[in-house]
Formats: sequence, structure tokens, C-alpha cells
Amino acid sequence: MPTAPMNLSPLLLPESGKRNGLISIRRNLQHNRVMENRDILTTNKHQVSFKEIQKSIRVLCFVETCSKNLARKAQAIKETWAKRCDETIFISDENNTSFPTLAPPGVHAGYKALWSKTVSTFRYLHQNYLNDFDWFMKTDDDTYVVVENLKIFLANHNPDVPHYFGKHYKPYGGYTSGGAGYVLSRQSLIMLESLIQKETSSKTRRKKCKATMVNGVEDVLMGNCLAAIGIHPGKAVDEDGRDLFSSFPISHSIQHRPFPSWYIKFSNDPIVTGVSKKVISFHYMDPTQIRIMDFLVYDLSFLQQSKNNSFAIDSYYINRDS
Repeated sequence: MPTAPMNLSPLLLPESGKRNGLISIRRNLQHNRVMENRDILTTNKHQVSFKEIQKSIRVLCFVETCSKNLARKAQAIKETWAKRCDETIFISDENNTSFPTLAPPGVHAGYKALWSKTVSTFRYLHQNYLNDFDWFMKTDDDTYVVVENLKIFLANHNPDVPHYFGKHYKPYGGYTSGGAGYVLSRQSLIMLESLIQKETSSKTRRKKCKATMVNGVEDVLMGNCLAAIGIHPGKAVDEDGRDLFSSFPISHSIQHRPFPSWYIKFSNDPIVTGVSKKVISFHYMDPTQIRIMDFLVYDLSFLQQSKNNSFAIDSYYINRDS
């Protein structure tokens, strides 16, 4: 079974392999070399290693996309951060065995039908993956996720307690941004499925969770469903008050652009400029930005200074002009 944060012993659960014809995209731990410099981390009152957290916190990510976006948007994610989730599923309007994508039962095509796609996916995950993972993260195909930071953040929270994290907005009773991505604990998924089952079998017209609707504002409706069972967005800012789940691309925050009026009005947390060093996600990232971000975080190298205060220069640079 997946571990709770109070027992962060090294634990790597067995790979689940192929499931219903879907090829899983597994995490690639070689990309953790930059993050490993942190070495020892403190979560609650326990000191644990970075590698320990990455192995023991099990996260399933799903990316909502569509057929026309596979070649550019979804492909960029597949080649970058999707490899670092313990499992990543691309949810589309049709099944595609070569990419691959999955269209769970109940999915409808079109941007306006995102709500049906999200509800159908969470129900599918409950049925097929509940006991294999601790956390379940929903993203769009223009989201970039720093999975290592996500896991470090989640290590302080028990997946067997109802949790719901993302960029918190105040309207409509409170919800988290779908584009910046949000994550549910295993217990939240259990409670959500229980509510949906109860309401779909009920004949009453006054339902707290409109799970059978096709169209609707996905992130708002999810917030309503979870609020109906007492689950509200948790705090997701760093020690300086900066968002961990960003509703904007990294270029917006790096350049200190002014926030739009709707963000200032609706944000649940005080507005703090700048980018958190512990940021988990960015929204509105095009394929080029996603690839650049990934290269800078995981693959960029720099000259290492040796003990005798000299630098090791690659022979290529010495010999290329000769």
C-alpha cells in the first residue's frame, strides 16, 4: 500500500504495467540530479532524503487534451514533465493506442464539455487506480508541472485524509484553477466517487454535485462537488506567500507584469509578486515554453570549478579552431 507522510520509509511499489491497453508513462529518476542537491528535507517533524520522498509519494497525473492538440501540446508534455509522474494518462475525446490517449466512458468532445471529461476521468481512476497511488493530479495540455516540488509539498500531507490543493479562488464558494492543475488525495477521490454514486442514483433534482452535466465550468463545478462533502481548497503558498500553483506562464512572473484585475479580485490569498522557488506548476505554457523550461531545470550544464581553482574545459572547445 502507498505510504502516509508519517511513515516515509523507502518504499517503491511495483509497476502496474499496461492497464486496459493503455501504456503508462513512468517517472524518469535520472532527471532528479538537480533536485538531489537538497539532500535532506524536513517534512513535519521527520527528516527524510529527497530520493525517499520521490519513491514513496505516489502521484498519478492526467492531462486533459484533444485529438488536434496531440502532435504539439500533448507531445511536448509527454517528452518532458509527464515522465516524472509515477504514471501519466492523456485524456482525450477518443482512444488512441499509438500516442496513447484514453477516452473514459462518459467523455464528450469539445472544450465546453471539459466537466464531463473531468468527472469521467476521476471515476475511471477510482475504479482502476485507487489503491496504486496516493494522489491524483488534473492538468491541461498547457500546464507545466515540477513534479519533484509537488511531491515535496505533498509529503507534509496524509493521502488518507481528504485534501484538495491548487490555486485557490474565492468565487462560487471557492475552487481551484483547472489550468494551473489541482490535486486530490486518495481519500478525497473516495468521497467524491461516493457522492457521485449517491446523486446519480437519486431521483431528486436538487443535487449538490452536477456530475451528469456535460457542459459547465469544470474547475468551479469540481469545487462545488468537493465543498458539498466538506472538502475545501488547502493552503498552497510558500513561506513568502507566493503561489505554488501559478495561473500564469513563467514569463509573466519573471517580468513582474501586473496581475489582471480579475486575479486580484478573486484570489483567495494575498497578492505577492515574483516566482516561488518551490513553484509546482505554471499555466498557459505553449510547447516551446514547456521544452525551454524543462531544459533549463533539468539539462542545462555549467562549468565545475576544481579544487585547485581551475576549470575543466571540454577538448571540443580547445580543438575546434585548430
